[in-house]
Amino acid sequence: MSTQPRIHGRYRVDERLGATRIATVYRAYDDKLNRPVLLNLMRSHLAEQRGIRDRFVSDSELRARNVHSALPEVYDSGNIEDRPFFITEFITGRTVRTRAPFTPQESLTYIKHIVAAVNACHQSNIPHPPISSHDFVVVSEGHVKWIENWQLSPSDVLIDLASYRAPERKDGDNETQQSAVFAIGVLLFEMLTGSRPFSGATPEEVSHQIQSIDIPPVTTILGNTCPPQVDELIMRCTARNPEYRIKDFEELLLIIEQTRRFLLVESGRLSKPLGNNNTDDDGADFYDGETTTMRAPWHKQLLSVLVTALAVVAVAAGGWFAWPFIQRSVGPIDTQALVSQIQAPFQQLSFDRLVMPPWLEQLFQGSETVQTLVVSGEGMLDVYSDPTSTSQVIGQITVGSSVDWIDGPQSADGAAWLRIRYQSTQGTIEGWAQQQRLVVAAP
Repeated sequence: MSTQPRIHGRYRVDERLGATRIATVYRAYDDKLNRPVLLNLMRSHLAEQRGIRDRFVSDSELRARNVHSALPEVYDSGNIEDRPFFITEFITGRTVRTRAPFTPQESLTYIKHIVAAVNACHQSNIPHPPISSHDFVVVSEGHVKWIENWQLSPSDVLIDLASYRAPERKDGDNETQQSAVFAIGVLLFEMLTGSRPFSGATPEEVSHQIQSIDIPPVTTILGNTCPPQVDELIMRCTARNPEYRIKDFEELLLIIEQTRRFLLVESGRLSKPLGNNNTDDDGADFYDGETTTMRAPWHKQLLSVLVTALAVVAVAAGGWFAWPFIQRSVGPIDTQALVSQIQAPFQQLSFDRLVMPPWLEQLFQGSETVQTLVVSGEGMLDVYSDPTSTSQVIGQITVGSSVDWIDGPQSADGAAWLRIRYQSTQGTIEGWAQQQRLVVAAP
């Protein structure tokens, strides 16, 4: 008979894996259900502190609600020699930290899963582990499990937490949705590049970098493999001023999905059939809901629409020249009824059913959306003819002014540059300015 210790006569403790801030984590085995599990046993020196103990017990009860698939499932809880514990599913896989970098599509898929888990915790008032690449384990394609890493030393934990802490939390303020959005933006940058934008030997060094250094555009690191829409997403997540960030998780999820689907369209993945076993919800793009007939790719649909339009224009032009002869031959014609018959086929067309890139949709809508930025910092903003500080200064813009972001970012002189347009009663200024002085306008 095995002499290994058992908890409640059921859970056989096999190995100590490490420790989190509050619990010691063991690999164990559930003899009743024949499956490996994780034992989270509150650290002995903390069990005597009533406030921390009550929070540990409360957190385990809340996590047992299983509000999202990214959160480990809690199987059991109790006490061992007056030390509370809880049992969770056994999780295997590599952390995001060791798996990165990912492709832009992979990064957006994983970050969407992560934000959905954060949002589920927020809506259910359930505490979640810290947002860190060490705390997410890739368990399958597109899916992660959220743990509190038990392999980091106490000093590494402090540096790890500081790497994602929003500027406004430097004095120990509680986390808000907007500070969590900042952490998610930093995590997305790390998933794309394989490195963190802020680093240091101490938490204080990391905090100082967050307060003083701008996150460089991902496009300056990855080049054309990363589209500018992803850069814009990260910039809107990590603005130093929380008022200029994406305001909450719901908005963040919407923007992530829009960006992800744009990349899928650009890569051509949405113009190919899905396999019978594919459960990706991208399949909804192929079907109408009332029929199982697959729709043609957007460019073929667009070509069909354009050819039809040209044919109608040609017929209309011929009719315009022939109109006097027709009237003399057949007599008066109800022109209103004729126009209605011509318009009918076009009224049945719905451009919402075409899977098109956003810029093409904007053309059909009659306007092109331009991102508005606001000049921040101190003093006038210099606008240059080229993205370099050695080029000619062609104008200056006062702090607080709104400008249109029309190109970039580009990297020069160790900084990121954006091409902007500023319109005033004195005229229009169009040129390049440093990105660190420009923030996203509040919605």
